Amino acid sequence: MDCPVCRKPLIVVEREAIELDYCPGCHGMWFDAGELALLAEKLGRTLVVGEGSALEQAQTAEKPRPCPRCDRKMEKVYLGSAPRVMLDRCGADHGLWFDHGELGALMGQMAEAPGSHHEALVQFMGEQFGTGAPATTPAGAGKSGEVTR
Repeated sequence: MDCPVCRKPLIVVEREAIELDYCPGCHGMWFDAGELALLAEKLGRTLVVGEGSALEQAQTAEKPRPCPRCDRKMEKVYLGSAPRVMLDRCGADHGLWFDHGELGALMGQMAEAPGSHHEALVQFMGEQFGTGAPATTPAGAGKSGEVTR
């Protein structure tokens, strides 16, 4: 599979039975359908989407990106709460694309399940991508608090 942003080949990174497709060029990540929920579960987190479970369509001038699986144009959606994180989602439900920093912004919003530890998240992300703690305040946050690209 190729990165939808820079078109470089994605590499598969595995940890605790979770396979993520990672771009060494732009540092984005592809999550196949269900992998984000699996990651949250493994880290003892709860993914909070906001009101209801539907993802809100994002209105943006950003050019649509191709899905790494089917090459169809992905749609822009918001996930999370304040600040909302704008992601690319395959309309055929193949998965979600996270640009660099977006996963950390979303993980910072996930509610800890009873008995979970913040260190588990830091360790997973640091070991996986050599970054240490994920960003909780995204650098691209706009005036309204939304993460923009």
